[in-house]
Amino acid sequence: MHTRSYAEEGIERCTAAAAAGGVTTIVDMPYDAAGTIDSLDAFERKVADVGREAVIDVALWATVPPAGPLDQVQALVDAGATSFKCSTFNTHPRRFPQIPDPQLLCAFSEIARAGGMVGIHAENDVLVRAGIAAEQAAGNGHDPLAHARSRPPVAENEAIARVLEMARVTGVRIHICHVTTPRGVQLIAQARADGVDVTGETCPHYLLLDESDLARRGGECKINPPLRKTSLPADGLDLISSDHVGWPVERKRGPDIFALASGAPGVELITALVHDALGPHELVRLVSELPAKRFGLWPRKGSLAPGADADVIVLDESVTWTIDPTQLVTPAGWSPYEGRRVQGRVIATYSRGQPVWDGRQLLAGPGHGRYVPADTAAVRV
Repeated sequence: MHTRSYAEEGIERCTAAAAAGGVTTIVDMPYDAAGTIDSLDAFERKVADVGREAVIDVALWATVPPAGPLDQVQALVDAGATSFKCSTFNTHPRRFPQIPDPQLLCAFSEIARAGGMVGIHAENDVLVRAGIAAEQAAGNGHDPLAHARSRPPVAENEAIARVLEMARVTGVRIHICHVTTPRGVQLIAQARADGVDVTGETCPHYLLLDESDLARRGGECKINPPLRKTSLPADGLDLISSDHVGWPVERKRGPDIFALASGAPGVELITALVHDALGPHELVRLVSELPAKRFGLWPRKGSLAPGADADVIVLDESVTWTIDPTQLVTPAGWSPYEGRRVQGRVIATYSRGQPVWDGRQLLAGPGHGRYVPADTAAVRV
């Protein structure tokens, strides 16, 4: 989740959409429009904002600065950060910066010492920059597929291999975010066989969409890493995330694919989409149980065992419906899944035993949600 990459969406509206989609806890990224969450002070301010604004419960990622001291890592682990998101690609120098390899290696060591976990956005910055430059020089900005060509699978696979080797050397627990390639899945499996404590995730858009959707919908299907020639099987991966970001439509439509924002809203649809594609067992396993275990939230979250938080959803498997973004709670008003027929719909959401969505309207507001600190000592998977 990126609740504040587009500041006007924010925690309240993101968590309201999550509740409507049967999501009872989100894990929010540290890449806010105002700057990264890479210090205890910034983290604590965001925790306070969660307490005021969230409709459902929120856990938090942290990150590290691209240069300078790493002296905040232990304090952030102690404050309950689920993991430290680091990018090998420079999406934005302030909001979403690349962590250069020397700093990344040092950060891995420091996070390992603190008992934390690192999560990676894996794309080779040099290869992608060269790809973008080549497509722009050829005048291909009008072609949505230029986005995919500029970020070929090798750019992702090389970055995955590089960070896995750093994790092997440092002993840090590592999570590879939004994997899009079969080779990436193979690299994760090989590293695990070599003793690396690694998990990998993908997202519904990589399971259900491909380059044909990018060609047809243009900027609405511009995502980093890009949609590939064929969709990715879920086999071999450990969890599925939404990677939600609610850019307004004016940031996603235009004549130049390289001028448009990357990412798509998805938190309100993840439950229905994964259920429709993979069934109820895999929905529970990949979207609830395993994420809670990996990010230090189990058994309070992701479980219905005695003592858990009584987060429950009711999904009517008999309902077939067509996704219409104008009828969603998500404020973006558009969706890459517009017009898709889905079997199964969330008709009730309960957060800590309290009803927050009845299938038609929200029953809770800002202030119901709470910050959920991670227990890194309890991390599993």
